[in-house]
Parts: sequence; C-alpha cells; structure tokens
Amino acid sequence: MDKRTTLALTAFGLVSLASTATAQEASDATSTDTAASLDTPDDARTAESPVHVVAHERVAALLNPMGAEHRLDVSVRGDIGDQSDLFFDGAHWQLGATSFVSPVYAIGGGFLELAPFSFLVLKGEVMGASVWPIGMDGAGHYAVSGYDADVNAESLPANQAGSANGLYAGGSATLQGAIDLDARVRVIAASETGLYFVSLGTASHYTSMRYDLVLAREDLVLTNEALLAVDVRAESDLVVRAGVYDDLRHVPASGYVGHQVGPIVMLEWSHVAPSIEHLTVWVRGGMFTHHAIRAGEPTILGGVAVDYDLGGL
Repeated sequence: MDKRTTLALTAFGLVSLASTATAQEASDATSTDTAASLDTPDDARTAESPVHVVAHERVAALLNPMGAEHRLDVSVRGDIGDQSDLFFDGAHWQLGATSFVSPVYAIGGGFLELAPFSFLVLKGEVMGASVWPIGMDGAGHYAVSGYDADVNAESLPANQAGSANGLYAGGSATLQGAIDLDARVRVIAASETGLYFVSLGTASHYTSMRYDLVLAREDLVLTNEALLAVDVRAESDLVVRAGVYDDLRHVPASGYVGHQVGPIVMLEWSHVAPSIEHLTVWVRGGMFTHHAIRAGEPTILGGVAVDYDLGGL
C-alpha cells in the first residue's frame, strides 16, 4: 500500500482540536492524532538517500466546539524492507519532534513511529502540555466536581478559568489498506486505535481541552479514528478523495463515550514544489451521536496540511 492512504488518515485524524469558543471547552486532536503524521516518501526520492528529514504541517479550524490548531512535526525517516514488495510498500521508521498549538494550549514532545509492514503503523509519543485561559467562557483549565459535572459554557465562566501543566504519554496502532478498482480509482480504509495516559493540573477532575470531555487528574483515554473513502486521480498530480469517517473517545474509568460520524472530502496535490511533497485541503462534516452536551448536534472541520521533504542525510 502506498503513501496516499496514510496521508488520507493524517488529514482525517483531526478530531482532537482545542476548543477556544463559547461552547463548552473540553477539547484536545489528533487527531490524537489522531492523530499523527503518517506520510511516506516516494520510492524514487528515497533511493537517493536511505534517511530523509521530513516535516508535516497542519492548520485546522473547527465549529462546534469552535477552535483552531496548528501542528508541526519534524523528523528523520528511513525505509524498511523492499519498497517494491506489496507488504513493505511504505514500511518505515521515523523519529522526531511534534507540537500542537492553539489559542488555549500548547503541547510538544517527541515521537517514535514504526511501520514494519505496509498495512501496520505503530507510534509512541511523550509530550508536555500547558493550558491557559483567554478570557472566554469555557476556554481554559476548569476544575470540576467529577466526571458527571455540568460542562455547558454557562457553567464555565471566564473568570473561573485557570492554567495547568502536565504530561501526555501513549501510543497508537493503525491498520490500513487499499483496493485498486482501476488505474485511477481505488478504495482506501484505515483505522487508528490509541491509548493515552494524561496527567494535568492539580484538581481531582477537569475539562480536557484536547479531548472534549471530563478527565480525572491522572486518567486514561482510549481513541479510535476510522476512514473509508474512494480515491480518484483526476490529474497526474491531483487526487480527489471522498468518504466517511468515524471518531470515538472513551474514558475507561468513567465509562464516558464521545462519538461522531459523517462525510469527508479532500483534495490532494503532489509535488507542488521541490520541497513540498503533498498539499492537502479537506472539509469534514457530521454530527455527534454521543456527547455530554452536544449529542445530536452538527459539527464541521476544515483545514490545510503540507508534507515536506527537507532532503537526505
């Protein structure tokens, strides 16, 4: 499986955006990231050098809850196995630094990614985090009474918002695959499951700005992001992608589930410039099927992602 499927999940995994708005703020990516940059260099390019410096940059904006986030990964990357083999197409190791910055938080640290086969990507990361208030209801670090606390915006006034520092540590496993229908069309599928330990602030419970839910001071968060889409190569350097996504957030200690599902559309250009490998623009809609305060409500997210090749070592 080539890099286009992993790039699709990279753009897709943006559910954890920091909320900076008037709705309740308990939002944190991916976004995960989910999630994480999963791009793979071209075979022709990596033939020049076994190890390359690569970067992934992403800017996204979210409505309900309202928020924005800038992500930047910079790493070194090398191939694993015979890239012409179906089972090793895109297999790689990657080591780097990552950061997520929004109007209400900054998260940064390091990650190690290993894709031993084309269909499997494993990732571990450790990051420090800071959260601060910005003078808006629901935006900042809020101590609450427990998992079932009222987290509507009117219950989280700006004058009660505080600051906090902490730690994120965990990892994810992604299964992915593609089926070619013809030379220009294929079906892609990907599912990323993550488990993260979060320690933030000193309150017994608080509203998580990253995950959009309530957590204990030290807690575990289970995530899953899935994508099913159709790729259509419209031109030699343009891919149009349309499909559906599914996003799940679960807190084992409380039994809380947050879930959303909906359509997603992407446009991806390749080789935009010598150092820009991919430029992706996307819009993702949908609704919350389960959420503490937003169940049944619509949500929309859009953004731009750029993948860089900064040369071989």
